[in-house]
Amino acid sequence: MEKEEYFKEWSEKLSLSVEEIDVEFNKLLEDEKNIHANLNEEQHQQRALKRLALVYKKQLRSPAVHFEGIVIGLGDCIDTTARQKREAVELYRADPQTAINERITSESGVPLDTRKEWSTGRANPRYGKPLPENNFLRNIWGIVTKTQSNEQPKFFQMVISGEAATDETLPIFKPVKFMAIDKSLEGSEEYKLNFSTLTKFVVEEGLQLPQFRELIENYIGITKLSELENYHDAMKDDYNRLVVVEADVSALNLEPNSFGSRIMFVEDGDAALEDLETTGLTCWLPERINVDFAEGSKVLVTGRTAQGKKRDDDGNLTEELRDVTLNVYGLYPIPEYKIDLQELTLPTEEDLDDETSQTTEESLEEIPEGLETEE
Repeated sequence: MEKEEYFKEWSEKLSLSVEEIDVEFNKLLEDEKNIHANLNEEQHQQRALKRLALVYKKQLRSPAVHFEGIVIGLGDCIDTTARQKREAVELYRADPQTAINERITSESGVPLDTRKEWSTGRANPRYGKPLPENNFLRNIWGIVTKTQSNEQPKFFQMVISGEAATDETLPIFKPVKFMAIDKSLEGSEEYKLNFSTLTKFVVEEGLQLPQFRELIENYIGITKLSELENYHDAMKDDYNRLVVVEADVSALNLEPNSFGSRIMFVEDGDAALEDLETTGLTCWLPERINVDFAEGSKVLVTGRTAQGKKRDDDGNLTEELRDVTLNVYGLYPIPEYKIDLQELTLPTEEDLDDETSQTTEESLEEIPEGLETEE
């Protein structure tokens, strides 16, 4: 059978276009020419074809399917065992008998998994066994549709795990393709996706997608800055909350603080026009968020709201709440309102309010409700 016939057959089985398959074939063909330079052209072609068949055979065995769209937010990487292990070791040192009797540690002080079941109600097969060295998890959000389908795009949230969760370079606000396991209920307005060993986010600039702002407005919504405090009050108990705001950048401080974050201040431009004393929003930018725009740009910001408490003159926490801030998970300068960043300009101390100089970023040592993967 000719190469083109294989491509057509695979296209029908895998919901991939013939053009996409041809691109993957040519990548393998180039690889074969580099690693097996002694083979002739026909042999290179055959080797690349067979290797591609093995890749697609593996995909067919998996329940994962193809998706395409954009990632709009990448949460922080959390090691869910770190706090468990630390507290177990501390208990064993202070009261070894209790730690052993309650199966928090082994008799030799090794921390054990104390979760009898997952949040879904399924039994945890690792209950009572030693905790792994690490268990990295990370939330990811986006808007996608199934490849080669006529379905409308949907918002999705997925937890990625293992070494994949430690990757700080996953593409945000870029057209991507990836595979994942669809666990969505029939008729659901959102995708519930599970991570797979085949889940890899590949940038595809040729994807025909609507404008990013249009996708967000239609499938997740944009919250006004004036409504952000009400949003936080309503959603503060949901660890997986994600909000999108659209605002103008009034100040940037790209010098990392002690947590490694940088500070961006954004404002409602229309409100500032009417009242120069309107309250803006402090955004905490982790190192993974790229900033390639200057003050005065209009941006879409995705993230998780936070609200700390004020301190008195002696530095003690009070019960008075500070303004809501945003831990940024995604950032997109709207092209028609973007001002290029020419050079790094740090604001003076006068540009930074004393209140915002004290970070309200929340600890990531907690094991968040719902942020887990079953084995």
